[in-house]
Formats: sequence, structure tokens, C-alpha cells
Amino acid sequence: METEAPLRGKRRGLRRRLAIGIVALPLVALLLVNLWLASPLGCGWLAGKLQARTGLEARVGGASVTPWNGIILKQVELRQPAQLRASVSEPLARIERIQLAPIWRSWLRGKPELQSITLDSPQLVVPMELLADLARSQAPKATTPPAVAAGPPIAAAPPPNNNTPPPAAAPVPQPAPQAPAITLPPTGWLRLTNASFTLLSAGSGKQWFQISNVSGAIPVSGSPAQSGLHIGAIRAAGDEVLSNARLSLDWTAPLLSLKPIEIKIHDFKLQLAGKVGALGGLPLQIEVQLPPQKPVPVVLPGDGLAEAESITANARFRGFLIAPGTWQGELVAEALSPKARMAGNDAAFDHGRAVTVLRGGMLSCVDARLIGDDLSLLGNATVLADGRCAGVLRLVAPPENAKSIASRVFPQMPQPPSLTPLSTPQRAAFDLEAFGNIRQIFLRPGKDGPVMELNL
Repeated sequence: METEAPLRGKRRGLRRRLAIGIVALPLVALLLVNLWLASPLGCGWLAGKLQARTGLEARVGGASVTPWNGIILKQVELRQPAQLRASVSEPLARIERIQLAPIWRSWLRGKPELQSITLDSPQLVVPMELLADLARSQAPKATTPPAVAAGPPIAAAPPPNNNTPPPAAAPVPQPAPQAPAITLPPTGWLRLTNASFTLLSAGSGKQWFQISNVSGAIPVSGSPAQSGLHIGAIRAAGDEVLSNARLSLDWTAPLLSLKPIEIKIHDFKLQLAGKVGALGGLPLQIEVQLPPQKPVPVVLPGDGLAEAESITANARFRGFLIAPGTWQGELVAEALSPKARMAGNDAAFDHGRAVTVLRGGMLSCVDARLIGDDLSLLGNATVLADGRCAGVLRLVAPPENAKSIASRVFPQMPQPPSLTPLSTPQRAAFDLEAFGNIRQIFLRPGKDGPVMELNL
């Protein structure tokens, strides 16, 4: 009896040490994994994974994994493409902190699902040249519609036979069984803190479009939800057009909708709405309406002034967000009784109209016109994805007036303005051609005028 008691004690001690080892083993493994993720070797491995997915050189400053905080990546950067780094010093994307909140139960079943993704201070700096390259590479190719296969020949109906018994009554169709209700998982979220986006020209360094201080929670999966998104400021060509705006979002899988909202940009009241799909390529649609309203007079160079009785516009954009080659858009703007004063001369028009379209990386103003009794302006222009551009502006007026206006606009022409005769001698046209690329534009004033470089 005395020899059995020590054996039981040893067994209990062995079980205790085994239990402690089973509990401590995951903790030790978790500690070792986090030490490796924080090391240069682990950060390099993560950066390699990002580079393989994006095709861009990446850098990760640190990482960690815990059951309570999820997966955290720190100081993540994606560098600009190699050909743009000499012109753009900022990385394409810089994110101070990424936190992924996994649904661990689904991960244990082999389905890696996320409850939320939190991005702290994400900054995107996108050169226009990069978008142009993507648009050229993704431009849709013209395809012929598939041939429609001919169906089988239709047999002629047999002649009626009085000896044939009447057909049996058709069976009454039974109602289809109703599909069982689907229970959606909890809403998944994308949370942003102090996000910013900048669109610039790598050649000139000029910032053409910028959104800053974007914060809020965006529902992106699971059950229907609503939320708000705050935008600190939007700038276009360095000029602030919107500040301190709050957008209302509505999620119903697979669409995230921006509820119609009225915003004010430079004393213009606009109505904005949009939708984006949580599908491959992120299909996007945005609609903007400018209801008829009287604009504030615009000051022009040389003590000039432009105004109109009213203006109205409608714009629509659609396409896959990550595929610029699919982007399509239309802008139709109209003005009632526009007029302008330049260099002491007044010009009044009955109406104005401009139609601009975006297709396959090509932006075209297909028709722009200001129509008046004594003076009319007609024009069109196109910019290709590779930067090439061309346009023409035609001024129609009495010959003497056309020559006078052309001489004032181009006072240093070595020869008198060359006019284009029209069907009636009471009117003549002065044509101004523009061609080149967005970095260097040349002008040809008049039908046979000299070629001049435009200095912006």
C-alpha cells in the first residue's frame, strides 16, 4: 500500500505537466510566429507576397497575429512603377496600419472570412501616366457579334382529321416550391481613418485632383447596413471645391449605394448619387445633376467677365474601378443667354451647349457651341490615352469682325488672319487648330496660318 501512493503522485504530476505543455504550446508557437513576423525575414516574406499579388515593389515595416487583435500589418508601402519613380517620389500607396479582424471559426473550417478591415492613414498617389498606360492596355477590342444559329425547320401542321379524338386536357401546373430564406452573415466593414487620394501628373508634378481626411465605416459584405462617410476636402487643380461633407451609404448585397445628396461647389448646387458593386473589378456608376440655376459671374483675364441667365448639366460615369480601359462617361452642359466681355468688347449669345464623352481611354468633346446673331463659336477636341490631343475652334462672324477678333487674340502673327469663306459673303470663319500632346501643344491660327507653340 505504501508503494502505490508515490506512483499516483507521479502520475498526477505527469498529467499536470502534460496539461501545462498542451496549453503552453500554442502560446509559445504564437510568440515564435510574432517574433518571426516582426523580424526582417518575416517582413520580407510578407512584402514578397504583396509584390506577387500587385506586381509592384512592396515594403512591410512589421506584423503581428493575435486572437484578440487579429492580423496587423504596419507601415505598408507599394512603390511607384520603375519608370515613374524618378518623377514621383511618393509611393503609390502608403498605409500606416492595416488591421484584419478574422472570423476565426470560418478559418478553422478552411474558409478565411473577415469581419472588418481597418486602414489607418492610407495615402494613394496615382500618376495620370499610370492610368493612361492601364487604359491603353485594357482598351476593349472591337468584336463581331456571334452568328445566330438557325433553328430546326418548323414542320407544317397536319390537316385536321374528324376521326381523331379530342386532345386530353393539359395538366394544371403546380406552384413552384418557395426557396428557403437565406440567413446572411453579419455585416463586414471597411473602416478608414484619415485616408487621402491624389491624382497628379508625373511630368509636371501638378496635382489635378485630391481628396483628403476621409474617415468612416463602409459596409462591404453580409447583412444590409447603413453608415456615413466624412470627407474633409476635395481639391481640383489646387482649388478647393468641397469641404466638410458627409455622405450616407446603404449596403444591400452586392451593391453599396450612395444616397442622393445635394452638395455645393463654388456656389453651384449639385445632386450626387452612385453605386458600386462588391464584384470582380468593382463595377461603379456615378451620376451628377446640376439643376437649372443662375451662375455667379466669372472674372476673366484683362478685366473680362462671363455670365449667363442659367446653366444646367448632367454627367454620368460607369465602368470597372480597377480597369481604366472600361471607363465610360458622358457630360452634357447647356447655358441660356451666355455673354462675355473681353478687352472692352461685348459678345452675347442666344444659347450654348457642350457634349463630352469618355470611351476606351479617349476623352472627346464631340460638340461645343455658342450660337448668337452676330457671333458664333463652334468646336470639338479629343485627348487620347497616350497624351496626344487635337482640336479645332471655328469663329463665325462678319468678315471684318472675324479679322478684328483674330488680330486682337493673336497680335504677333506675322501675316494678316486667314479666313475661310462660307456659303454666304455676309459671314466668314476663322479656324484655330490645336494639336500635339498634353505636354506640348501647337496652334495654327487661320486656314493657312503659321504654326505656333502654346505657352501655358
